[in-house]
Amino acid sequence: MRVSDQPAFILHRRDFRDSSLILDVFTLHHGRLSLLAKGARKRRDSSVYQPFNRLSLGWTGASDLKTLTAIDAVAMPLAADCYLAAYYVNELLLYLMPVQDPNAAVFQAYQNLLLSINSTGLESSLREFEMDLLNSLGLMPDLMRTSQDNATVDAHRFYRVDCENGVVPSAADDAQAFAGEVLLKIEQRQFDDENSRRAARRLMRQIIDFNLHGRTLQSRKLYQQMHASRHT
Repeated sequence: MRVSDQPAFILHRRDFRDSSLILDVFTLHHGRLSLLAKGARKRRDSSVYQPFNRLSLGWTGASDLKTLTAIDAVAMPLAADCYLAAYYVNELLLYLMPVQDPNAAVFQAYQNLLLSINSTGLESSLREFEMDLLNSLGLMPDLMRTSQDNATVDAHRFYRVDCENGVVPSAADDAQAFAGEVLLKIEQRQFDDENSRRAARRLMRQIIDFNLHGRTLQSRKLYQQMHASRHT
């Protein structure tokens, strides 16, 4: 199989043998897949193999690891203080997106995020992308209705969010509970106050961790290390 002129982004790269790279890429029409870039580390234009470039790729092969035949890159205007957040998003795609399963909606959401992300609205942008991704993969619970009786979530009551069974009523003093008002705001993507942003961050982490099945995100570890160093 030979493919050419395929829009793509690099999610991750790792060295292979003396001079090559294995690239984990997210493509528009072929989904997530792995490519062998022979001799890539010896090329003068090796910067094209970095994440966050908008790429046009060509490859050949029928196995799981295909061979890169062409690459053209356009740098994205990503601010330096947003790199860690973008690295986090790359890890989500790497671990949650099925192999060779095209998803044009997620591809477009990812491209839009890289084009628009900035430090001012960073947290809201991340929450919206996480919700886009989880909804597209069928992993996002319905926050508007309870799972047991399909009742509308009451803004004045409290609920737990079960990653498998959805929203269930809970006691107000439950440490894992969310206020109904907050769940409704998250569903409507209203992150205009600190309480909603904090709750959305906690909820997204709960759902994502459940679906990572024990995998560790290196971006989180790096963030924790950076945060600890600032307070020492």
